[in-house]
Amino acid sequence: MGYSGRTTKLLLAATLATALSAGAASNGTPPDSGPAINEALVWLKSSPRFDAQYDFAMTVRIRLLLFWISRDDVGGGYIRVGKAAGDSNLEVIKLLFGSDPARAHGINRWGAGTEVAQHGKDGAVESSAFLGFMKSSQGQSVGAMRQELSSEKAKGQHRFEAIISRVDPGRAVSVTVPFYSDKDFEFRDFGPAEGMVLDRLQQSQDRKFHTLEGASLGCARSGGFLSTVRELSDHALAGDRLPISLCYVYNAKRYTISLESTHPVPEKTVQFTFGSPNKQTVHETYHNLQEARFQIVNHTSGEKSNFTVLLGTGDGLRGTPLQINYQPNWWFQITLNLKPQATAKASGR
Repeated sequence: MGYSGRTTKLLLAATLATALSAGAASNGTPPDSGPAINEALVWLKSSPRFDAQYDFAMTVRIRLLLFWISRDDVGGGYIRVGKAAGDSNLEVIKLLFGSDPARAHGINRWGAGTEVAQHGKDGAVESSAFLGFMKSSQGQSVGAMRQELSSEKAKGQHRFEAIISRVDPGRAVSVTVPFYSDKDFEFRDFGPAEGMVLDRLQQSQDRKFHTLEGASLGCARSGGFLSTVRELSDHALAGDRLPISLCYVYNAKRYTISLESTHPVPEKTVQFTFGSPNKQTVHETYHNLQEARFQIVNHTSGEKSNFTVLLGTGDGLRGTPLQINYQPNWWFQITLNLKPQATAKASGR
């Protein structure tokens, strides 16, 4: 199975679910952290050659008292997978997911991320780096989110959060910064927003550096979230004995992601609509699927997140994420469905 199919399962969680907050930190650059971060920036700014792209449509369900309401086409995004130009050992994964304010009652919440993994001659990940930023929110309900957005609009200040995270053998370092923009970037504004984020991460006085090293790291792996998912996805498709757990470090904090269980799905029909103003209705029946259930544990806070992913297993679709399901809290569910053209592209890789 190609790397592109194995690494596209839980990327939504990496950007939208993982908090960018941290514990105690200093505003000055820790000793020896500068070169590592600078090299990570070189990796992240490299011009990748993408050989696979998966486009998704977003459906959300919101709980109102005793029942759920559902709405299609409230947002979407993509995952792109490739390698850095001129360096076949540097794998690159770009992702973007978010809500469409025009379709989501004005709610503008989205996240983007780029992860690079430097592989050694034996194929193992020697170092990894992640650049992420998100349209942040503290709201715990739709009403609270709307109040936040209204307040941001009135003040002309829209809050974002950004991070660069680097992991090497025995050491992890990250830089985080919250900042405000006078433009309320939407997920379709990814290009200019990314440029602004890189500038803030390199120059902002509000940057905070976080390090974790030696025995306190608690994880011997240098791979980040995505390369860890890749390994577990291989186990899911191979039918290996479960559960299987692997550690990784993000924002100088230790996490564990576990493949809790898998469940064969002989047949499933997926139906959704997307596209504006010309709506398209998808009614697709897939066969011989594997549903994989994952759990992420943040060892600093104890918080747990759960995800399910529907994977293709047959020729052409093996390892392809046909559907990703995530419920960040009790009142909100997200389903990402692979669009037909993305399915065709994935099948032809």
